[in-house]
Amino acid sequence: METLLEINSVNTLLPSENILEPLLVGELLRQEGNKPKYRFFIPSYQRGYRWNESQVIDLLEDLLEFITTTRNNDQKYCLQPIVVKKMVDAKYEVLDGQQRLTTILILLSRLKSKINDIELFSIEYETRPDSAEFLKSNIVEINKDNPDYFYISKAYMTIDKWLTDTREIKANISTSLYNALVESIEFIWYEIINDHDAIDIFTRINIGKIPLTNSELVKAVFLSKNNLSIGYASSEIAEKDFNKILSLKQNAIALEWYQMEKVLQDPKVWGFIYNDSESFETRIDYLLDLSSHKSATEKNKYFSFKYFYDKVQKTRSDARLQEEFARNNTSFIEEEWNNLKSIFDILLEWYHDKIFNHLIGFLIDQDADIAELVDSFRINNRDKFLDIMKAKIKTLINCTDISKLRYKSSSDYKKLHRILLLHNVINSLKIDDNNVYFPFENMKNKSWTLEHIFAQNPDDLREEDYQSWLRDHFPFFIAKVQDVSASDITTRITKLLATNKKIDKDDFQECFGKVATYIQNEISKIDASLKSTIEIDESDAEHLTIEEEYTWINEDHSIANLALLDGSSNSALKNSLFDIKRTRILEKDKAGLFVPNETKKVFLKYYTAIPKHLAYWTFEDRKAYVNSIKSSLSFLN
Repeated sequence: METLLEINSVNTLLPSENILEPLLVGELLRQEGNKPKYRFFIPSYQRGYRWNESQVIDLLEDLLEFITTTRNNDQKYCLQPIVVKKMVDAKYEVLDGQQRLTTILILLSRLKSKINDIELFSIEYETRPDSAEFLKSNIVEINKDNPDYFYISKAYMTIDKWLTDTREIKANISTSLYNALVESIEFIWYEIINDHDAIDIFTRINIGKIPLTNSELVKAVFLSKNNLSIGYASSEIAEKDFNKILSLKQNAIALEWYQMEKVLQDPKVWGFIYNDSESFETRIDYLLDLSSHKSATEKNKYFSFKYFYDKVQKTRSDARLQEEFARNNTSFIEEEWNNLKSIFDILLEWYHDKIFNHLIGFLIDQDADIAELVDSFRINNRDKFLDIMKAKIKTLINCTDISKLRYKSSSDYKKLHRILLLHNVINSLKIDDNNVYFPFENMKNKSWTLEHIFAQNPDDLREEDYQSWLRDHFPFFIAKVQDVSASDITTRITKLLATNKKIDKDDFQECFGKVATYIQNEISKIDASLKSTIEIDESDAEHLTIEEEYTWINEDHSIANLALLDGSSNSALKNSLFDIKRTRILEKDKAGLFVPNETKKVFLKYYTAIPKHLAYWTFEDRKAYVNSIKSSLSFLN
């Protein structure tokens, strides 16, 4: 287990007297005494400049997206953190972030070739004595004198070509980029003030002891003693005791931070609370985004750091607010931390409560606004909140009659998908075992699609799957030796498989049609046989009404013939006979692969009280399946 010292490593190396702040690129361009105020030094123990073309273009495209989509002049674009330590000659030794810092200087150097009055900061590589001048020059060709100059000149040429090409899209791209760099684009500036050895800090950063992610930057804001003291009436406490109090609060936050991150690493917890493809550098970033109200469209990866940093600065300058904190014997940081913990505690409460877990898990899976749910939970009692969740799900489903939904309708497809997922979730909730929860984590990172239980369309099959489809279905028909129609199909399959050539599409589709017709006839016989065993009194109007109510369920594209399957399943399986699909799904289940529970029930015929035929999907089976779906939907009433 990590020790508290390890948990608090950022604060140990970067205590409160160090500088942590956003710094505009425009600030780096300031001049003093006819030379740059900011002069950077890259020591020999560091790797030289090595960014390739794609890395340079990625940065340029990010900047272009920012300047073309930003509507608010107050918005800022944060570049990655740079860690520096001031040297005796007033230069800054760069301990981390030199690749991006160098690329920004190369970009500015290229812009200066067109905009004369641009001032530059300087970067000197210890291993290249004339590097500062080289970086400021107008590079016209690839320089192969050494690896550093090769990559620097290649980056310059890449930027030059990109700017030329981009002018066709945005005529004033150079001016727009320069204005953005000066006014709206900033680095996260970490300046080490203490006596730590620079090589030691560089080593720790680069072996991951201080990953300078957004969350680590926020963590540094929360653990800063200067920030923790904002609002405290420290004059009434001896300095020694006050420092001890702040250290205890520091350690408490650091330990709670670690514990939260550890819980979020549980795949079941994470699968429940988060539904997106974005990968966070640390999962606590997700909580920070919720706490800072980061929107889904916000691209700034350091958004929550900026949010908390700016709030600290605003509180620091608000004497009235500080007095209010002092009266309550707390601080701004503690209030923000308690709010963050509150969000975490609410998510965990939802996770452990079976009803909340299933209903909120469904809403989260359907991209509900989690911050809105948290706010609603805070202001309503549990019964009222449960009613709100059900109402939200009903609004999402937006369907009063499932008999009218069809697979081919683009507007119905999403409703059908949601209803079948909800069917799985509600039936899991109904299991009378508090240890059984729907596995939302298994639904992530896969494409769950609507698949026909009984498929009749050969066009959905890829030509490369023809052979496997024929081989899979051959045993089904060869077993029916007394059936003339089945024997004819067996002969056709044998002939198609015997050819050494690619199976002709028309020949395959003809065979597929024979198979589909055969199965449909068999199902019709079963349905007719079942109806003939029931004596219907013509005066029994109620029974006739019930039968009429279900006439739609034999339609191929109705919900009665649809189930959720992993979209990565090959087309041969998707378009197989019911009996073949049942066998394959059982094989997947035996192998421990996840199959939605209600999909398994379809192919094992759990819904049908006394299933007559395991090989076919009959009217009786469809009716039982539809009734189960309706029962799940009724839970919302």
